[in-house]
Amino acid sequence: MQNTDNLCMGCMSEATNGAICSVCGFDEAAYNEPDAISLRTLLADRYLVGKVISSHGGGYTYLGYDTVAGAVVKIREYFPAGICKRLEDGSVEMDTENSFVYNDGIMKFIELYKKLGSMGDISAFFRVVDLFETQKTAYAVSEYLPGISLKEFLLRNGGSLRWEQVRPLFLPLIGALKALHANGVVHGGISPETLMVGRDGRIRISDFSIPEIRNAKSNMTAQLFPGFAALEQYEGGELTPATDIYSFAATVFRTLTGNPPADALSRLERDNMTFPKSVAEELPRGLLIALANALQLRPEDRTSSAEAFKADLDSSDVVISETRTKQEDEKNYAPKNNSTKKYTLIASVATAVILAVLSLVIYFIAFKDSGEKETPSSSTPSIASVVSVGDIGNSEKPESLFSVPDFTGKTYAELLDNDEYKKWFVFTVAKKEYSDTVEKGKICGQSLAVGSSAKKETKIELTVSLGPKEVTIPKKLQGMTKEEAYVALLELGFDPSNIEYIEKRDDTPTEEEVIIETSPEIGTKVSPDEAITLYYNSNIIVPEDNTSSEAFDNSSQEAVTSDTQITQ
Repeated sequence: MQNTDNLCMGCMSEATNGAICSVCGFDEAAYNEPDAISLRTLLADRYLVGKVISSHGGGYTYLGYDTVAGAVVKIREYFPAGICKRLEDGSVEMDTENSFVYNDGIMKFIELYKKLGSMGDISAFFRVVDLFETQKTAYAVSEYLPGISLKEFLLRNGGSLRWEQVRPLFLPLIGALKALHANGVVHGGISPETLMVGRDGRIRISDFSIPEIRNAKSNMTAQLFPGFAALEQYEGGELTPATDIYSFAATVFRTLTGNPPADALSRLERDNMTFPKSVAEELPRGLLIALANALQLRPEDRTSSAEAFKADLDSSDVVISETRTKQEDEKNYAPKNNSTKKYTLIASVATAVILAVLSLVIYFIAFKDSGEKETPSSSTPSIASVVSVGDIGNSEKPESLFSVPDFTGKTYAELLDNDEYKKWFVFTVAKKEYSDTVEKGKICGQSLAVGSSAKKETKIELTVSLGPKEVTIPKKLQGMTKEEAYVALLELGFDPSNIEYIEKRDDTPTEEEVIIETSPEIGTKVSPDEAITLYYNSNIIVPEDNTSSEAFDNSSQEAVTSDTQITQ
């Protein structure tokens, strides 16, 4: 292990000016974060803890240093405010009255970062490189890439961006959201504060949290971003992909106009949200439709998926203005040689590269707040009126009949969100039934056959899948840790409240508590609504050198705290 005594805990570079870093100016002696881990704490015999990068109700994110790989990292700690405290030795002690909330949260934290770790090939996320438990809590380690928040980036670059800049920078995030949602992850906090602009010019999503941290009605201290949080987050509703679509659209709105939308609760009382006229007149119609649909207050009225949002954007009526773009490019975005790598050049350099391959661009007059309040008028479209923009230029279909599509595999909300379907069909959910082929919550049957002809306002009765009536208890549970088995059963549709753990001593000792049998037995077909008992081995190998309460597995880079038991 290398000598880290001279590393600055504020930037992880070699400090050359005593206690104050000559690179970043960090003063270790003046640092004060009483509830955070102490500077220079070593986690898992590997990760050196530096300063706090960010904090919220769910915990802390630290700058860290991987002493094995010799690389700077970010360390995310599960530390829910108000239901736990930091002890002198750095470990975490939960409030006994909130033990269920704390333990349920730590399981969700582990599950979240396992899913993120499985998506390491997506460049719009910070790659998760390690996940472990120690000091009675959990930590996720991810790669560190220098950058600043989108909020800071916009402040340094005039407050807003043009659509030809926004489009190539933000569109990759839509694919990332689609991947997140496909893996059952909803971010719930997308905003200019949680999107990071790197020195490579890319935007990445950061600050993932468990759902309770993004819900004002949960038992934990929530962190919501006014103007970017959806209404259901204030009302205690379920977080769905539509929640992220709202936040993402609000962030695009802020980036284009220079101002965030009004917060959802204010809009609930008086929804007079408008696009600035100077911006709306210059933007593609499809973009206005996409933003209007995505910024609907109620989730059932809102764009329900990243795929649907992308489809709205793809319908944008773009204008080709290559000559104007080239002139603007040469004037404002020529690459500059500057070894200081100041962030104020990121927009210039990154946009110059992107615009070199971008053929479809729109130039508009950037909205700037003149300090005068704009008088509402019929020419300044509200959200409601912008939604109707989709009808502009779209004349009525001359055909009197419409071919019925295949709705199987779609959700009821997706059908209601499709403007074309709404023109022709009136949907009702007639029944629900079990299906071994169609995922729970999606349509598995329809009253009119695919390809048949229908007139406008034809009624179609839908059948919604309840998922498989029975699932087979998988063999892979045997040998899994309690946490891994818990996640596997949730993925099969089991109710967390029906999962029980019972300790059972096995003749073969193991290094950690693993599942040895189940009831009902492995291979049995059961309803996901039934209770299931997992028996785990309590015959744990005790290390000969027991000077530490932690045993680390260097091959998997996971640490298991022997005195930490997670109660389901």
